Amino acid sequence: MKKILDKQLSGKIENSNSISRRDALKHSAYAVAGTAVTAAVANSAAAQSTSSSSSIPANNSNNMGGRKFRAWVHREIGEGITGGVEELTLLPIDGRQVVIRTEASQCCYSNVGMMLGAPGVRMPSPGKPIIQGHGGVGVVEAVGPEVKRIKVGDRVIVGVTPECSECYNCLRGRADACYGISIPPLVIARTSDGLDVVGDINIGGHAELMVTLEQSCVAINSILPAAELAMLSCVSGTGLGMTMTLSPVTPGSIVAIFGAGPIGLSAVQGARLMGAAQIIVVEPISVRRELALKLGATTVFDPNIEGDQLVDKIRYLCQGESDSFYSGGRPRFGERHLGPDFVIEAVGGDRFPPKLEVGPDPAGILPLQQAWELCPGGSDLLTCGVGQVGNVSFPGGRWTNSSKNHLSSQFGGTHMKRDMPRYVSLIEAGLFDAESLATSTFALEETSDGYQATADRTTVSSVIVMS
Repeated sequence: MKKILDKQLSGKIENSNSISRRDALKHSAYAVAGTAVTAAVANSAAAQSTSSSSSIPANNSNNMGGRKFRAWVHREIGEGITGGVEELTLLPIDGRQVVIRTEASQCCYSNVGMMLGAPGVRMPSPGKPIIQGHGGVGVVEAVGPEVKRIKVGDRVIVGVTPECSECYNCLRGRADACYGISIPPLVIARTSDGLDVVGDINIGGHAELMVTLEQSCVAINSILPAAELAMLSCVSGTGLGMTMTLSPVTPGSIVAIFGAGPIGLSAVQGARLMGAAQIIVVEPISVRRELALKLGATTVFDPNIEGDQLVDKIRYLCQGESDSFYSGGRPRFGERHLGPDFVIEAVGGDRFPPKLEVGPDPAGILPLQQAWELCPGGSDLLTCGVGQVGNVSFPGGRWTNSSKNHLSSQFGGTHMKRDMPRYVSLIEAGLFDAESLATSTFALEETSDGYQATADRTTVSSVIVMS
């Protein structure tokens, strides 16, 4: 990928009068399914003719009101309800709202319950149809009057967790818990029969146009394929955040990762980049174990085969030399404090039975219990899974004074403004393999199919790309 980018950028694009990369992005047609941008367009009129969503001047937010666009909409959410594509009418934007021409959006497993109608799921805003999708990548077409950092023409990643830089949590260094994620849903469009429409967590990524807030956007100066960039908006940002931000993996350390979905596989790569000596992965699906080895894992375990021996087998791999205990070495097998330096849970609970190998506990509690038991005193336990059903139990005394550091995470601890540009740089440099994670792409009309593949675990990650 880096060689492709170097070739494309060499000479700053012939006959372009040294056009900047930002301008090249602003006036280009983007690849969304794995092919990089191949030409810069000389003027905005030509650029508008290449995109169905560029026909209205983008520098005046009031002109966007009345724009028609297609989106994957749920009018109701419940068992067996899957929604569908509808044509909506955009409302005028205001304040810090941003209108983005969507290029791609990833199908996160945490949304399969709403998307495919799992029992017990409910509408976030009863009575208001909702555009699904909680992240994506695209090009800014209009900005509200209070927007400061983002401008028309910027290519942006829209992340699952915003960073406003102004709330209590942001100001004390916890932008991963930004209060902006709790802003009540804003009405952004109307259906053909006059119903108000909102976006999933004020994003609504599965649409030709995203209407979100500035604090959810980060401008990126990159021509990478949109399907790869979309991975960073949630799952890959989470995996990299846990290993590089929330509790940075230290060189020469041992890391154990439960789960090799897109989050776990991103964590594998993050641990490799940070210099881990061993990266041990626990995953029931064989093709994902194989991919984990390709991406940097040193050892993989099938929890169905290992059973009650799993924790001890991982501990055995963590032991030190017999004569090094009092020379800064690791404990020997059977001694106290033996285990990985970092234990990462990226499993969650099954909303639907997978079509491939099923783990030993679909409720997701056993992996949490094993991760807790495996983590020794002085080490870090990081968790991010969702959808578990049940409770984890442990002795109260070990909870209070075992010296384990438990760090639960939203978005893996990623800070959008600070971390997203460097994550993009890792892909550009060929150090992070996003292409191997974005294993299936679907058109907007096939959104339900994308989520079905995600629920079945027959793909690592599904990405919705716009034509």
